[in-house]
Amino acid sequence: MSRRCVSTIKGFSLLEAAIAVLIVGLIIASLTGVFERYFHTMKIKEQRQNMATIHDSLTTFLKANRFLPCPDTDNDGRENRVVDANRSVCDEKSGGLPYRDLGVTSVDAWDNPYYYQVHQRALDPVYINDICEPASVLGYSGSRSLGSLEMCPDTNLYYCNNKCSDGCTSACVTSPDPRFGAVEDSTVNGNETDLSGAPYFHLVTPPFGETKGDYNIELSDEAGILMDDTVVAIVLSWGADGHEVNDGSCSVGVENEENCDGDREFIYTKTGENRDFIDWVTVNQAKMALISQRKLR
Repeated sequence: MSRRCVSTIKGFSLLEAAIAVLIVGLIIASLTGVFERYFHTMKIKEQRQNMATIHDSLTTFLKANRFLPCPDTDNDGRENRVVDANRSVCDEKSGGLPYRDLGVTSVDAWDNPYYYQVHQRALDPVYINDICEPASVLGYSGSRSLGSLEMCPDTNLYYCNNKCSDGCTSACVTSPDPRFGAVEDSTVNGNETDLSGAPYFHLVTPPFGETKGDYNIELSDEAGILMDDTVVAIVLSWGADGHEVNDGSCSVGVENEENCDGDREFIYTKTGENRDFIDWVTVNQAKMALISQRKLR
């Protein structure tokens, strides 16, 4: 009589299977967190590079054209201007970044469009071509204005906003236009010259000395300490939560609320999960760009 060997195969119990599933789930969850952090870090790195590229492109545009572009208000990637009183002014003070004019990408690292805002007086023909106005950095075409410009005959130094008499012993005089392209025998008609064309700003354009100019964009740090109040153009990426801001919400956070409320005050935050990425151009940066091209004198 033969004997049969019967093998008994034991499987996992329900408890053991549950524990195995739990362990696998914990491993996947931890790896997911690691990957999310990695991709977020890479997005931040990418966006920092994007902002540096945008700054370089704004500087290059300024050097080549002698003015800064206006915001894009119809989403075609080009700046939008209108002619008012025979002068080219910005259609709006804020809108999208004119990425086609600048030769940069249309969206940030999170695939959201950029926000771009300029000096509010760039909308006004009275100011945009005035040598004594910071908004003249955005001047593009039309007759030039000398505004409050005066020259001290003793030193041949120029002053804006009635500051000439503070440092001049002789009577201050209105003078021929000192901007690039002007000539000594320019025809002067009251407060304006017949010359036109950028640049409309000059070394004397505020900020200059104690004169800072009016209605400049102001930038503060996260503690509320003023960093710069001579900004004429600013670019923002709303960062990781940009889709919410671009959907019309300004209540995502204190920083976003301040930066998307349409006024001229902005907060610059260097760190944080949902920080905004900001780049800006000041009047002095614009001056330096043209000095390097010998377009200011």
